[in-house]
Amino acid sequence: MTPSARPFATATSTATSTAGGPAVDPTDPVAAPVRINVRALLVEGDRILLANERGQTSFHLLGGRVGAGETVQGALRRLLDEQAGIDLDHVTFAGCLEGTAIERGERVGVLDVVFAVDRSWAGEFGTRLDDLDIVSASLVSLPDLDLRPATLRQLIPEWLLHARPAWYGASGR
Repeated sequence: MTPSARPFATATSTATSTAGGPAVDPTDPVAAPVRINVRALLVEGDRILLANERGQTSFHLLGGRVGAGETVQGALRRLLDEQAGIDLDHVTFAGCLEGTAIERGERVGVLDVVFAVDRSWAGEFGTRLDDLDIVSASLVSLPDLDLRPATLRQLIPEWLLHARPAWYGASGR
């Protein structure tokens, strides 16, 4: 589909990223599609539960893509069970993270819906997937980790301090 055939498409930047691919301006509008993810903020004491794709150096909250016809809470329950055998007790909406990604050469919008999960998980979890590592990290170590999306650096401390949901757009809060 040509850019003129997409009603909300914007001009493609000719700049390149340091990786050699097209640069993505996070403030540009994104044409469809938009991928919706659901993520779990699991904190106990001074520790947070994080995941990373095996062999990668970046970390994200547990969860993933919401399937067609699924509710975000239904997807969260399914994903936490599939990834770590975690059953949810209680979830509270913590916020949304808006961003962009390149998938199969196409720019897509990404919306991460984050829920704080009230559940004791100390010593009760383990990865169920071959390509996923699940770790417990100190909250004070978060600034040193490559978190994806990067706006988690804002959402996590704000939520822990105020327990108020917030929207974090592609260019910040």
